[in-house]
Amino acid sequence: MKKFFTDNWIILIIGVALAASTILAFHNNNIIQQNIAQQKETVLVTQRTQQILSSVMHGLDLGVRGFGLTKDQAMLRPFNEAVTTSPGIFRQLDSLLKKQEYNDAGKLDEVKREVDNYITFSKQMVENARIDSMRTFVAMLSEDRGYGVWKKYDEVSKPLLAFENDLNQKAISNYDAAMRSNLGLQLSIVILALPILVLFVKRVRKEREARHALLLEVEENNRNYVFNSGEKDDSSAQAINDASIRNVRMASEFIKSMTNGNYDVNWEGLNEKNSALNADTLAGNLLQMREQLKKLKQEDDKRNWMNEGLASFSELVRNNQHDNTLLADKCVSYLVKYLNAQQGSLFVLEGEEGDTYLELKACFAFDKKKWMEKRVDIGNGLVGQAFLEGDTIQLKDIPLGYTTITSGLGDATPRHLVIVPLKYDITTVAILEMAAFSDFEEHHILFLKKAGEFLASAILNSQTTFKMKNLLEQAHINEEQMRQREEEMRQNMEELQATQEELVRKEREMQKRMAGEVSSK
Repeated sequence: MKKFFTDNWIILIIGVALAASTILAFHNNNIIQQNIAQQKETVLVTQRTQQILSSVMHGLDLGVRGFGLTKDQAMLRPFNEAVTTSPGIFRQLDSLLKKQEYNDAGKLDEVKREVDNYITFSKQMVENARIDSMRTFVAMLSEDRGYGVWKKYDEVSKPLLAFENDLNQKAISNYDAAMRSNLGLQLSIVILALPILVLFVKRVRKEREARHALLLEVEENNRNYVFNSGEKDDSSAQAINDASIRNVRMASEFIKSMTNGNYDVNWEGLNEKNSALNADTLAGNLLQMREQLKKLKQEDDKRNWMNEGLASFSELVRNNQHDNTLLADKCVSYLVKYLNAQQGSLFVLEGEEGDTYLELKACFAFDKKKWMEKRVDIGNGLVGQAFLEGDTIQLKDIPLGYTTITSGLGDATPRHLVIVPLKYDITTVAILEMAAFSDFEEHHILFLKKAGEFLASAILNSQTTFKMKNLLEQAHINEEQMRQREEEMRQNMEELQATQEELVRKEREMQKRMAGEVSSK
């Protein structure tokens, strides 16, 4: 803290002086503004007080007398204006006098009552003149009621105008004092500033030299920590400042571009010649970070690609698992298109235990379904070998003649092949064969394996369902046969029972006949 005051005492003195002068100037300015406002108020009060006579009373008399002489309605204009403006004049005077804390402000109400009475009296005079009752009009005019109003006005206005004049003089005096104070303050600042200014110039010169040394250090730090162009730069303050701003701006734009997902952005001026000089600078570190973020972005894109594809594929399997043929066609077609492949085939395990084989269930090539029949024995060819070993086979240069399907338009045949066993748990259910012009990357194969799990499960469920359906149908047939046999046995039993009853009946008849023959003898 002590060092701070030692190093900055000139600035502190100037600051304190400026602060004090600012406060005093602000205070004096407030005084000036307040007194200007007070002068305006006193002038306004004086004007409004005088208007009671000049505008109201004179307007009433002028209008009444003119109308009484001419009977011309236009002559009542001063009268009407006086009647209209009178309440506003008294309201404004009352408000201003209360603000000025005038002690006898209540006497103004007495003047107002006199004026109001005179207005009423004047209206009666106008009505008498209107009905041409001039004798009454002249008699009322002779009463000279206005003199009474003037006396009350004179009684109240003299001390009021004296009060306003006193306020005005005080305001002028305070205004002049504030102006003199401002002038003295300005002279004091000039006298104080001259010696300080000399010291300040010396200090500025010293600081300029220190600033130049600092700029050279900034330039060196820019080269060591921000960006080194490898070229000799201008060492002027403007050039160093421009270079620093340019480097900060490029760093900001570089980071902003990466934030917006642009990982192809480059640092302007960074090339093969100066790349070694920027291995540890901000520019070099940003390029390294860009490469890392680009790699992460690519991995994230691959994950999203796999997740979206698997979600769509699982829905496709779920919607078509009721029909094996449709399921195979839809799945192979989807995989061929999603991987941008040219050919795709699905071989499903068929046959009974001891006599199993792989049968081609679906084939798509060049965006068209191919109607083919093919049987592959377990262990034969790449497809049979992949099934036997349960491992993925990938070829990046398919032997000529391996793919027998062409587009029919003279297109080249695919050169990259992948054969993926489709497994449910540890059981291989089918084989998927894909061929393309471009190489199958690692995430493509991983996608095929995961998609294969969905398809293998669906195929296995479908096969199990088919077997259960056959067993249920056979059980139904057996049940029907048993029911027919039971019906035949029931009918046979009924016939046997009827025969037995007939024999019993005949036996009884014979016994009766024999008993009758014995009794007759």
